[in-house]
Amino acid sequence: MQVHIVRAPVSEGMRPLMEENYRLRHKIFVELQGWDALRRSDGRDVDAFDNEDATHILVTDGGELVGGSRVTPLNKPNLLQTVFNGLLHGSLPADPSLGADWTRFYVRPDRREGRRRSPESAALFCAMMEYALAEGFSFVTFVSSLSMVEHGSSVGWRITPLGAPATVDGKATVAAWIEVSEQALYNVRRATGMSGALIPASALRRRQLGAISA
Repeated sequence: MQVHIVRAPVSEGMRPLMEENYRLRHKIFVELQGWDALRRSDGRDVDAFDNEDATHILVTDGGELVGGSRVTPLNKPNLLQTVFNGLLHGSLPADPSLGADWTRFYVRPDRREGRRRSPESAALFCAMMEYALAEGFSFVTFVSSLSMVEHGSSVGWRITPLGAPATVDGKATVAAWIEVSEQALYNVRRATGMSGALIPASALRRRQLGAISA
């Protein structure tokens, strides 16, 4: 597997992968999970937060896209504080400039059937924490079902709710934050069996695309 960090401007070589990402997101979040508000006639899940501030963490295997997620700085427009601001009943743990919002997490359906924790999911969890550390974030927020909170806690992350769960599209949904630390990275690597860095720090410092074998 390879982990790719994709940011604007997207290179010509990465555009097909990004298009596949948008179409796979539409299939998962709209067609399978029923998020009809995201439905588009072109079959692409693209919203206002897929912009120049977003970072896309994508996982490929044998050249095929098998998982992805998106990270947006909290001091820029983000999903949590606009669309899901009703889930916030407390303060963020630090200044927004020290945090990021983690959204659109997915693993391709055929790669997760019958498995509680897939290698693709493990790679995304580890890569997100590596990315957050490299960017200097102290916390990462997310909105999800309660199962995602349980999953994050099971890999040794400190997760704190930002409010009580509420029903969104018929499911109990919560906003929460994850503490970013070297210990959190160590814990998730140990829990998932991942060893070594997935993202080159030098590529992150240059704020450009990086990819290495997982």
